[in-house]
Amino acid sequence: MERLRELGSRVRDARTGRGQTQAEVAKAVGVHRTHLSAIESGGENITVGTLYRIADHFDIPASQLLPD
Repeated sequence: MERLRELGSRVRDARTGRGQTQAEVAKAVGVHRTHLSAIESGGENITVGTLYRIADHFDIPASQLLPD
């Protein structure tokens, strides 16, 4: 679970660093806002496809979102 929390924190940091809302990012990557919220809190698994769509949205490598 710690890895999910770290991944979620990195997604949140990427989003807030760009001044975007959860609703904006969720719409752009094709997930519901509540799903993105759960990902950011580390409470829900993320698919590889969603991980790549989020990374593409922020124009960063997916590896940057993954915990070490």
